[in-house]
Amino acid sequence: MNEEEKKRLNEFGGKILREAGLDFETWKDYDWIKKKNAINDYQGYADYYLYRSWNDSKKINEADAKVYQRLNDIDIKLGTELSLQLWRCLDWTTRWDIIKVCNFFRMIYLK
Repeated sequence: MNEEEKKRLNEFGGKILREAGLDFETWKDYDWIKKKNAINDYQGYADYYLYRSWNDSKKINEADAKVYQRLNDIDIKLGTELSLQLWRCLDWTTRWDIIKVCNFFRMIYLK
């Protein structure tokens, strides 16, 4: 992937997170998310979204699922492995309504 495409995907991922109501500064990107820190070890935009927007009393609705799917698609293109994405999704929730959003067989062909 060339740098222009990577930049475009990073801008799109950040925009999606901000539109979802998360405080995500414009200078942050996929590489920043993937860096380990004292609090978390995120595996991409979708994992960051699940963690930052999680609320045990909140049901995942269709809009949340669409946001997650869009971010997951970006992560795959930027290099997050499918198995790792599934593991992190399962780590945050065992609810089928968010997990079924990821058609992992389809995702293999996006690479």
